[in-house]
Amino acid sequence: MEYNPEFLSRCFLHTLSPQPEPRRAAESKLTELANHPNYALALLRLVAEQSIDEQIRHAAAVNFKNHLRSRWVPSLDSSFTPILDSEKDQIKILIVNLMLSSTPRIQSQLSESLSLIGQHDFPKSWPTLLPELVSNLRAASQSDNYASINGILGTANSIFKKFRYQYKTNDLLIDLKYCLDNFSSPLLEMFLRTAALIDSMVGSGGGSPVTLKPLFESQRLCCRVFYSLNFQELPEFFEDHMKEWMTEFKKYLVNNYPVLESSAEGLGLVDELRAAVCENISLYMEKNEEEFKDYLNDFAQAVWTLLGKVSQSSSRDSLAVMAIKFLTTVSTSVHHTLFAGDGVIPQICQSIVIPNVRLRDEDEELFEMNYIEFIRRDMEGSDIDTRRRIACELLKGIATNYKQQVISIVSVQIQNLLTSYAANPAANWKDKDCAIYLVVSLSTKKTGGNSVSTDLVDVQSFFGSVIVPELQSQDVNAFLMLKAGALKFFTMFRNQIPKHLVLQLFPYLTQFLGAESNVVHSYAASCIEKLLLVKDEGGRSRYTSADVAPNLLVLMNNLFTALRFPESEENQYIMKSIMRVLGVAEITPEIAGPCIAGLTSILAEVCKNPKNPIFNHYLFESVAVLVRRACERDMSLIPSFETSLFPILQEILGNDVTEFLPYAFQLLAQLVELNRPPISDIYMEIFKLLLSPDSWTRNSNVPALVRLLQAFLEKAPEKLNQEERLAQVLGIFNRLVSVPSTDEQGFFVLNTVIENLDYGAIAPYVGHIWNALFTRLQSKRTVKYIKSLLIFMSLFLVKHGFANLVDSMNSVQAGIFLVILEQFWIPNLKLITGPIEAKLVSVASTRLICEFLTLLDAGAVRNWGKMLDSIVTLLSRPEEDRVGDEPEMPDIAENTGYTVAFVNLYNAGKKEEDPLKDIKDPREFLATSLANLSALSPGRFPQIISENLDPANQAALHQICSTYNCPVV
Repeated sequence: MEYNPEFLSRCFLHTLSPQPEPRRAAESKLTELANHPNYALALLRLVAEQSIDEQIRHAAAVNFKNHLRSRWVPSLDSSFTPILDSEKDQIKILIVNLMLSSTPRIQSQLSESLSLIGQHDFPKSWPTLLPELVSNLRAASQSDNYASINGILGTANSIFKKFRYQYKTNDLLIDLKYCLDNFSSPLLEMFLRTAALIDSMVGSGGGSPVTLKPLFESQRLCCRVFYSLNFQELPEFFEDHMKEWMTEFKKYLVNNYPVLESSAEGLGLVDELRAAVCENISLYMEKNEEEFKDYLNDFAQAVWTLLGKVSQSSSRDSLAVMAIKFLTTVSTSVHHTLFAGDGVIPQICQSIVIPNVRLRDEDEELFEMNYIEFIRRDMEGSDIDTRRRIACELLKGIATNYKQQVISIVSVQIQNLLTSYAANPAANWKDKDCAIYLVVSLSTKKTGGNSVSTDLVDVQSFFGSVIVPELQSQDVNAFLMLKAGALKFFTMFRNQIPKHLVLQLFPYLTQFLGAESNVVHSYAASCIEKLLLVKDEGGRSRYTSADVAPNLLVLMNNLFTALRFPESEENQYIMKSIMRVLGVAEITPEIAGPCIAGLTSILAEVCKNPKNPIFNHYLFESVAVLVRRACERDMSLIPSFETSLFPILQEILGNDVTEFLPYAFQLLAQLVELNRPPISDIYMEIFKLLLSPDSWTRNSNVPALVRLLQAFLEKAPEKLNQEERLAQVLGIFNRLVSVPSTDEQGFFVLNTVIENLDYGAIAPYVGHIWNALFTRLQSKRTVKYIKSLLIFMSLFLVKHGFANLVDSMNSVQAGIFLVILEQFWIPNLKLITGPIEAKLVSVASTRLICEFLTLLDAGAVRNWGKMLDSIVTLLSRPEEDRVGDEPEMPDIAENTGYTVAFVNLYNAGKKEEDPLKDIKDPREFLATSLANLSALSPGRFPQIISENLDPANQAALHQICSTYNCPVV
């Protein structure tokens, strides 16, 4: 595009307008211009125009950064025109010098832009970048131009970050070596030069906050670059110059800088540098312990002393956490003897752990003002970077080698805290909270389960004397943080609390759902939900519908009422608890009616603006489990569920509520499956919509649509013979199976057709089916596809006979069956997993070798033997490899969002039907089938078996035949 600074300036000026019309018009024009060649170059030139207002140039710099983000690398989105290589080359020539000469706000944007380019092009496609940065760094260093120095170091920090997070590969190590060769020496020079300047200014008393701040920022950036360059392994240069680095690192931990530390902003900057130093020495302690050992004692003493001076202010949390992390790393290393001295562990407990575990004003504020973040930190374990958690991690680290000392000291501390609380509960309630937190945080998770244990206290005694009084408190709104701590303890140690005691406390848990505190009623809901998951030995659920029944009406009422509290309207913990209770309780009409009314009311509300994907998922799961459990007990409830749900489902479909469409289709599938034929007209209207190609354009909807289509095919297969519907269904199959991302869904459709229709109905289409399958097999063959094809052929055989299978395949291409058998069926048979699938393919394969006698011809008998070998391999696998347990409903991860392609509704899941219910054991079927075949040709098969089965499989076959008293073939 032609560069027109006046026009571009006006556009960016209008984008800053508070008036929507000129702002939208300008944004629209810029979007149009973005598709023109050299648009990014024009933006860069505009940013360089010093005569133009900085606000406009800053807006252009932001636009430039976003333009690069979407167009530097060719995108799958065809609406974004990629930047041409010639334009990229010009940008690379200009951007470094422009960034260095810009004002701080613009420099920040250009530095980010440079980093975006570097992520893709550095170093291979931008070999001039690092020499240019080094050259400019040395030039800026000579003139003490710290605006430019920090710009360069900030850019280096961004482009080197990949060395922290990417897997160690040869390519990554080559890139790292290039960066080390070019930047290690300049980095050390810059770090030492700045250190000398700081020492000079501080020593002479001539430093001021204005002059010192950029120097400390420079040192912090040097430390971050140090961290990136040392993360993968200890480079030779850094090992050779370790003394210089460590001398300066220690200085920043032990020295005070009153000129800066007298203000909050200055103290924050010094703390950031100290925290970066602590992270660097922690890295060396973890990865380069041997090389670092000579410096360890001095750093341990320095960090210990520093922690004694760090106040409880939240502004100093980052430094405190990093410092404690360093000591934690030391505590689990071979140098743990640093903690073995007399009085060291008690001092750590008294001066570091207890002060950092005690509640602070900031914790109380978070509890009251942001309950979601409080729970995320406190209950869900994302508080590893908080003082409370890291202080306990330090104790755990020390306990690795000094367990009894830690238990003894902490147990005494816990008793002291509880004694203090007992002396004045109203004033000293934080002491009790601290005691509970120590027990919970220092507990250890038992291997292979969800239960936890602790050696600090006797759990049942502590529960009875410390926790139960809080749970039985009459006022659920008093000492709320203490109540939350008690509920958390109950949840954590739920496996160890006797059932009779839990049932006594259940009414109190129900009362806590009425607490005004969002945290407390969330913890109560979570505690109830987790209790209902407890299993005793043998996998039997500890709590049944009979245990829930006495409190069920009050419990459900309180759960739904809790959703009316401010900020808990979409509380995921409450909704998950509703789902879990409905999954356990006996669902009578008296329960079902109010529950479906409450759930549909919530659904109607969230349809207007879906914003909490986890809450919404558990909402739909709750509907699904309610429908399933209620209708299992009383099928007459189906019409009332349809009356309640159809308006909401129609609203989702009619308004195209994208986030909820997969859920709506899965619920409709569930309702179709619950209905008895004939299917009502309202469902048939949905069926017509389902067969429209337009319904299948979004991949995110495909699994749910397939699930619904399968339900219709199973419930009303006779409808496929009307209005060309079978052809439409097979058109959907063809579309899905041709693409690797949806081929499995295509097989689900095809398998349902094969299983539910007579061969006469599908015969006219079989040739087209094989053509589609063979075309895909030739073009985009994957292991998943071959396994799906094998399962389909097996289902075809057991449903419609081997003759129809072989003849229909060979009618497409003469002799193709034996080719498929030899190249795909036999080699992949042993890869099939899943109880129903393994049984299906083994039985089908057995029938094939025992009924398709052509395989016994001289030219094909080798394939007969290989097929038997594969069958025996499949059936000889350990039972757990072939048969999985009934899966538990998975938790929905915190990061679940609406960008996820598809989220399955566990409670509306399709029940897998066994197409071979009359065959109980595929091993017995193999033995009897071989015995019958052998009787037709006595003495023929031992030689075939000895030539084609390996010794292990020969022995396994002998065992199978002997087990079922069949003559050994």
